Amino acid sequence: MQKKKNRFWLFILSLIPGAGQMYLGFMKMGVSFMLGFAGLIAFAAITNMGVLAIFPVVLYVYSFFHANNLGGLSDEAFAAMKDEYLFGLGGIDGIEEFRIGLVEKYRKIVAAVLLFLGVIMLGNVVLDILVDIFGYDNRYMQIVCYYLYDVFPRVLFAAAVIWVGASLLRGKKKTFTADPDSAADLQDTAAARGIGDKED
Repeated sequence: MQKKKNRFWLFILSLIPGAGQMYLGFMKMGVSFMLGFAGLIAFAAITNMGVLAIFPVVLYVYSFFHANNLGGLSDEAFAAMKDEYLFGLGGIDGIEEFRIGLVEKYRKIVAAVLLFLGVIMLGNVVLDILVDIFGYDNRYMQIVCYYLYDVFPRVLFAAAVIWVGASLLRGKKKTFTADPDSAADLQDTAAARGIGDKED
């Protein structure tokens, strides 16, 4: 059972994502926030897309208030809090089950992200080689750098967002069509309501 700690040190440590949660004894929550914050920064840096920097900022602010809100809970509510991994990392306790679940549930998303990162990293390497050969002062190299560093990553990111959205829509449609019993129940309920309304 976690014990509430000094609010001053909690405030100081909560300036570091995850550290405030760890100070309160919620180690799994703390690790989740640290990994999430570091991962979002790394993703924004690798893709060289400044707009993605908003995500680690949002997570940083959320982590800060989350830790201080935990420290402000009543003794009963604080004692009832469970230390759990966040952001779908709950399977870390059973790494084999987590791996299997990840492959089954997020296989396409993980594959798309890895392909996206691989293309970006390969493009950066090729561009660095071309800059070393031709120099950045070359007009054509400036055009190539602009498209590879600025336009191309945004196009890939936009395509990934569209793909994820379309996948979610397809998944929702399959959920409705895959359960004929539920659809039949809804039709029976609607019919029963119609009969009841006529009798009234």
